[in-house]
Amino acid sequence: MTAPQSVARQLVRTALTGRTSMDQIDDAVLVADELVGNALQHGYGVVSMTLDIYEQGVTVSVLDRGTDISAIPTAPTVDQVGNVENEGGRGLFLVAQFATAWMVQAVEGGKAVVAVFDLTGGAQ
Repeated sequence: MTAPQSVARQLVRTALTGRTSMDQIDDAVLVADELVGNALQHGYGVVSMTLDIYEQGVTVSVLDRGTDISAIPTAPTVDQVGNVENEGGRGLFLVAQFATAWMVQAVEGGKAVVAVFDLTGGAQ
């Protein structure tokens, strides 16, 4: 567990508490953790994370110094699913499963990976 991921999880959880259900908060926390982890591992470090909250939605955006914007989520392999020691290779697949939508876009100095969540229902 790295410090940037811990900070990201806490910020998302704190910002969304009372705004939506715990299930939706957990989904956004998981995705923020994955995006920050991917930036640390593949994007030459996290430059910033932005959380934009709207009346019925939220976006989580992580900017890194990487330039590859061809990210494609792939389903985990049988080895990844069955091997609890192997935690790699599932990040964007999880993002695609839990976020309402997501995208990768080139930005000055790197790329941003953005996940969008519809916040349906009220706080529970």
